[in-house]
Amino acid sequence: MRPVIVLTLAVLAGLPALAQGAKTTEKPLALMVRRTVQDMGKDALMPPMLSYLLRLTPHPETVAVKQVAARIRGTDMIGFNVSVKNHGDIVIFRETPTVRIYFLTSPAGVLRKVIESRKPENGNGEFQTTELRPSALKKRFEKERQCWMDVATNTALSSECYFAAN
Repeated sequence: MRPVIVLTLAVLAGLPALAQGAKTTEKPLALMVRRTVQDMGKDALMPPMLSYLLRLTPHPETVAVKQVAARIRGTDMIGFNVSVKNHGDIVIFRETPTVRIYFLTSPAGVLRKVIESRKPENGNGEFQTTELRPSALKKRFEKERQCWMDVATNTALSSECYFAAN
Protein backbone atom coordinates (compact mmCIF):
# COMPACT_ATOMS: atom_id res chain seq x y z
CA MET A 1 0.00 0.00 0.00
CA ARG A 2 2.78 2.41 0.83
CA PRO A 3 4.37 2.39 -2.70
CA VAL A 4 1.00 3.38 -4.20
CA ILE A 5 0.69 6.34 -1.85
CA VAL A 6 4.23 7.50 -2.65
CA LEU A 7 3.58 7.15 -6.37
CA THR A 8 0.30 9.06 -6.07
CA LEU A 9 2.00 11.84 -4.11
CA ALA A 10 4.79 12.00 -6.67
CA VAL A 11 2.25 12.32 -9.49
CA LEU A 12 0.23 14.97 -7.62
CA ALA A 13 3.38 16.89 -6.76
CA GLY A 14 4.29 16.92 -10.44
CA LEU A 15 0.94 18.37 -11.57
CA PRO A 16 1.76 22.01 -10.75
CA ALA A 17 4.93 21.66 -12.80
CA LEU A 18 2.91 20.28 -15.71
CA ALA A 19 0.42 23.14 -15.43
CA GLN A 20 3.29 25.63 -15.29
CA GLY A 21 4.78 24.03 -18.39
CA ALA A 22 1.47 24.52 -20.21
CA LYS A 23 1.44 28.21 -19.27
CA THR A 24 4.95 28.80 -20.56
CA THR A 25 4.08 27.32 -23.96
CA GLU A 26 1.35 29.93 -24.46
CA LYS A 27 2.20 32.46 -27.15
CA PRO A 28 3.90 35.51 -25.57
CA LEU A 29 1.20 38.06 -26.46
CA ALA A 30 -1.82 35.73 -26.27
CA LEU A 31 -2.81 36.89 -22.78
CA MET A 32 -2.65 40.56 -23.78
CA VAL A 33 -4.72 39.81 -26.90
CA ARG A 34 -7.39 38.11 -24.76
CA ARG A 35 -7.42 40.90 -22.19
CA THR A 36 -7.58 43.58 -24.92
CA VAL A 37 -10.46 41.91 -26.76
CA GLN A 38 -12.42 40.82 -23.67
CA ASP A 39 -12.10 43.54 -21.05
CA MET A 40 -9.30 46.12 -21.33
CA GLY A 41 -9.63 47.28 -24.93
CA LYS A 42 -11.66 50.21 -26.19
CA ASP A 43 -13.16 50.41 -29.67
CA ALA A 44 -10.94 52.39 -32.03
CA LEU A 45 -10.11 52.74 -35.72
CA MET A 46 -6.69 52.39 -37.26
CA PRO A 47 -6.14 55.14 -39.87
CA PRO A 48 -6.53 54.09 -43.53
CA MET A 49 -2.97 54.84 -44.68
CA LEU A 50 -1.40 53.10 -41.67
CA SER A 51 -3.59 50.03 -42.25
CA TYR A 52 -2.45 49.95 -45.84
CA LEU A 53 1.25 50.49 -45.07
CA LEU A 54 1.14 47.64 -42.56
CA ARG A 55 -0.59 45.52 -45.22
CA LEU A 56 -3.65 44.92 -43.07
CA THR A 57 -5.75 46.04 -46.04
CA PRO A 58 -5.14 45.86 -49.82
CA HIS A 59 -5.86 49.60 -50.17
CA PRO A 60 -6.20 52.48 -47.68
CA GLU A 61 -9.17 51.88 -45.41
CA THR A 62 -9.82 52.04 -41.68
CA VAL A 63 -9.49 48.88 -39.61
CA ALA A 64 -11.59 48.37 -36.50
CA VAL A 65 -9.41 47.50 -33.50
CA LYS A 66 -9.65 46.97 -29.79
CA GLN A 67 -7.08 49.29 -28.23
CA VAL A 68 -5.30 49.67 -24.94
CA ALA A 69 -3.37 52.94 -24.86
CA ALA A 70 -1.66 55.14 -22.32
CA ARG A 71 -0.12 58.60 -22.27
CA ILE A 72 3.33 58.67 -20.70
CA ARG A 73 5.57 61.62 -19.78
CA GLY A 74 2.76 63.97 -20.79
CA THR A 75 3.51 63.96 -24.51
CA ASP A 76 4.08 60.35 -25.56
CA MET A 77 1.44 57.74 -26.34
CA ILE A 78 1.89 53.98 -26.35
CA GLY A 79 -0.67 51.46 -27.46
CA PHE A 80 -1.61 47.88 -28.21
CA ASN A 81 -4.14 47.31 -31.02
CA VAL A 82 -5.83 44.03 -31.91
CA SER A 83 -7.71 43.82 -35.21
CA VAL A 84 -11.36 43.04 -34.60
CA LYS A 85 -11.53 40.90 -37.77
CA ASN A 86 -8.26 39.06 -37.26
CA HIS A 87 -6.90 38.71 -33.72
CA GLY A 88 -3.62 37.56 -35.27
CA ASP A 89 -2.95 41.12 -36.45
CA ILE A 90 -1.52 43.14 -33.57
CA VAL A 91 -0.06 46.62 -33.84
CA ILE A 92 2.08 47.91 -30.98
CA PHE A 93 2.87 51.59 -31.25
CA ARG A 94 4.71 54.45 -29.61
CA GLU A 95 4.10 58.07 -30.65
CA THR A 96 6.06 61.13 -29.57
CA PRO A 97 5.84 64.66 -30.92
CA THR A 98 8.64 63.86 -33.42
CA VAL A 99 8.63 60.06 -33.97
CA ARG A 100 5.84 57.52 -34.45
CA ILE A 101 6.69 53.84 -34.69
CA TYR A 102 4.31 50.97 -35.42
CA PHE A 103 5.17 47.28 -35.04
CA LEU A 104 2.98 44.67 -36.72
CA THR A 105 3.21 41.42 -34.81
CA SER A 106 1.24 38.31 -33.90
CA PRO A 107 0.17 36.52 -30.69
CA ALA A 108 3.41 34.53 -30.99
CA GLY A 109 5.29 37.84 -30.81
CA VAL A 110 6.82 37.52 -34.27
CA LEU A 111 7.73 40.92 -35.70
CA ARG A 112 6.27 41.12 -39.21
CA LYS A 113 6.57 44.76 -40.27
CA VAL A 114 7.77 48.11 -38.91
CA ILE A 115 6.59 51.54 -40.04
CA GLU A 116 8.22 54.72 -38.75
CA SER A 117 7.13 58.33 -39.25
CA ARG A 118 9.52 61.15 -38.36
CA LYS A 119 9.11 64.88 -38.24
CA PRO A 120 11.81 66.62 -40.32
CA GLU A 121 14.92 67.62 -38.33
CA ASN A 122 13.96 71.28 -38.44
CA GLY A 123 10.57 70.43 -36.93
CA ASN A 124 8.65 71.93 -39.84
CA GLY A 125 6.52 70.06 -42.34
CA GLU A 126 4.77 66.73 -42.49
CA PHE A 127 5.92 63.48 -40.95
CA GLN A 128 8.00 61.38 -43.35
CA THR A 129 7.05 57.71 -43.30
CA THR A 130 9.33 54.79 -44.11
CA GLU A 131 9.19 51.03 -43.77
CA LEU A 132 12.08 49.70 -41.70
CA ARG A 133 13.62 46.24 -41.71
CA PRO A 134 12.23 44.27 -38.76
CA SER A 135 15.66 42.75 -38.08
CA ALA A 136 17.10 46.24 -37.51
CA LEU A 137 14.59 46.95 -34.72
CA LYS A 138 14.48 43.56 -33.00
CA LYS A 139 15.85 44.80 -29.64
CA ARG A 140 13.57 47.81 -29.65
CA PHE A 141 10.58 45.61 -30.45
CA GLU A 142 11.51 43.22 -27.63
CA LYS A 143 11.27 46.13 -25.15
CA GLU A 144 7.87 47.15 -26.51
CA ARG A 145 6.62 43.56 -26.47
CA GLN A 146 7.83 43.05 -22.89
CA CYS A 147 6.04 46.22 -21.81
CA TRP A 148 2.71 44.82 -23.05
CA MET A 149 3.37 41.33 -21.68
CA ASP A 150 3.83 43.01 -18.28
CA VAL A 151 0.59 44.98 -18.73
CA ALA A 152 -1.24 41.73 -19.48
CA THR A 153 -0.25 40.25 -16.12
CA ASN A 154 -0.22 43.41 -13.97
CA THR A 155 -2.86 45.61 -15.70
CA ALA A 156 -0.56 48.57 -15.11
CA LEU A 157 2.41 50.04 -16.92
CA SER A 158 5.71 48.93 -15.49
CA SER A 159 8.80 51.11 -15.40
CA GLU A 160 9.96 49.09 -18.43
CA CYS A 161 7.45 51.02 -20.55
CA TYR A 162 9.07 54.41 -19.88
CA PHE A 163 11.92 54.65 -22.36
CA ALA A 164 12.77 56.99 -25.21
CA ALA A 165 11.32 56.38 -28.66
CA ASN A 166 14.33 57.54 -30.65
